[in-house]
This record gives sequence, structure tokens and C-alpha cells, in this order.
Amino acid sequence: MATRTIIDLTDDLDGTEAQHTVRFSLEDAVYEIDLNGANRDKLVRALAPFAAAARRVRGGVADTGSVRDETPVDTRAVREWARARGIEVPAKKRVPTTVIEQFRAAGN
Repeated sequence: MATRTIIDLTDDLDGTEAQHTVRFSLEDAVYEIDLNGANRDKLVRALAPFAAAARRVRGGVADTGSVRDETPVDTRAVREWARARGIEVPAKKRVPTTVIEQFRAAGN
């Protein structure tokens, strides 16, 4: 039997469909954000003058062992699971890592 996994990305700024996951670093913290094309372009334009003046670090952004390194989860399933257990999750923002960890710990 075949299994098909579908991952829907939602723009973390405006809740629309996202096409890009952008990873960036600021002051020793690494971030990821899911963005649609327009919002990705805004981020790139905003950072461009700083990137042009900065020194590039070999190896790029450090791997922090984020949740993204594991098998992706269906965020709709995580939201439904969390709400059924009285765990608050934002409707249009990224599902908190702690909630995804609880979902996985529950065997999902």
C-alpha cells in the first residue's frame, strides 16, 4: 500500500499559501519562516543592503537540530489534535515547536 504525504505551507505573516521556507540568522539565533513569493521578496529586499555590507561565513547558517530536521508533520492534524486536548494553537501562525513535540510524543 502506498502512502502519500501532503505538506501545506502557510505564510507565517499573512496566513496565505506559502511557497518558500526561508532560514536566516540574527545575533546567534537561527530562524525559519514560511512565506509566499511576495513576502519572501520583501524580506530579501529588506536584508539586501545589510547582506551586501556583511562578511559571508563559511558553512552558511548553522544547523540547530530544529523540528524541520525530522519528518514533517501535517499541521492541520497537529492543530486538530491540540485543540481536542485543550491546547491553544494560533489559527494563522506557525504551530509552536512545543505542540509539535507533544504531538510526536503522543505517537502521532
